[in-house]
Amino acid sequence: MSHPVARDLSDPVLPLTPATSCADVFSRLLAEPDLMHIPVVSGARPIGLVSRQDFMLVYVRMYGREVYGRSPITVLMNDNPLVVDADTLCEDISAALFSTEGNQALQGYIVTENAHYLGLGSAGTLMRVTGEIILARAEELEAQRRRAEAASESKTQFLASMSHELRTPLNAIIGFADLMRLQLLGTIQPPRYLEYAQDIHGSGVHLLSMINELLDMAKIEAGHFDLHEDEVDLAQVGNEVLRMLRQSVQTARVSLNVEVAAALPHILADEQQVRRVLLNLLSNAIKFTPAGGSIILSAHENDDGGLEMRVTDTGIGIPEDKLDKVLEPFEQVENSFTRTRAGTGLGLPLTKAMVEVHGGTLCISSTLGKGTCVSVTLPPARTIRAASVAA
Repeated sequence: MSHPVARDLSDPVLPLTPATSCADVFSRLLAEPDLMHIPVVSGARPIGLVSRQDFMLVYVRMYGREVYGRSPITVLMNDNPLVVDADTLCEDISAALFSTEGNQALQGYIVTENAHYLGLGSAGTLMRVTGEIILARAEELEAQRRRAEAASESKTQFLASMSHELRTPLNAIIGFADLMRLQLLGTIQPPRYLEYAQDIHGSGVHLLSMINELLDMAKIEAGHFDLHEDEVDLAQVGNEVLRMLRQSVQTARVSLNVEVAAALPHILADEQQVRRVLLNLLSNAIKFTPAGGSIILSAHENDDGGLEMRVTDTGIGIPEDKLDKVLEPFEQVENSFTRTRAGTGLGLPLTKAMVEVHGGTLCISSTLGKGTCVSVTLPPARTIRAASVAA
């Protein structure tokens, strides 16, 4: 950012010439109440500066007594000054004083208590006190920002540590539950125990998935998330995800259509994270689309060489004032439909973070009751063709 110089702060005030009469200057000051100073220029060279205050004092001293000496002061007073109550906050006085037209700010304001005169306030004192308030407030905001950053760092470290510690015993629980579920060491009796083993395995897998989400979010927030980049066939990854979700689509009784452009270029990305991005977006669409609705997964190359993926559904939609909220970690938009859908609220935030780690962007557009469209755009440098051309 460039720093302002004197040229940026100058006002093109029409200057006076050395031959301009005092009467003409007086008339101009009356016609332009906001004009505080007028330069005097000879040719192109400045030779002096006329101050409104100094000029008026001298001019009145010379001619004022003859013109106004016998008149009451009401003839010359400002009959609409700013009057404030003694308990009015300085910020409110400043806003009122400097929003008025003319030179009201220079005149100051009158302070009253119980509608009776108490004293006179000056703009200079008000500006000094307001500046001190703003400075103190800025220092407090900076202190709060530092405390928030420290708390966020502590939270991130705690989540990373706890997630790691929880995964070790949980993997053992899942492994032994799977061993019993498959009855590899013999038939389980009574059969109800087999059902319990299946429930333990399913719950453990679900809990591990949530813990992995927490760990990934903590890594991303801490800047420790590493990408394992390789050439990725987006169409192939998309087909794999569709096969993984086939049962969920049938259970939800929704239709899922794919519209992938022909000859879609490969991308340089972390294949596992790309798979998770598509899985999260499609799972969300399936989860929040009522039976009979439809979902479309599309992908195409943009004019600039980047790739865009979209997941469009005819689901419940998101209120406009909640679109930013759903991208915040642990946030969920509550309604009667979402209350029956369990989750940590990390799906979309984690997906957005994964996309941004790849240098891409995630955007959401939605209409309540009609559906949602989530678009993911990867930059041209991520396409293999664009990378090879640049090289």
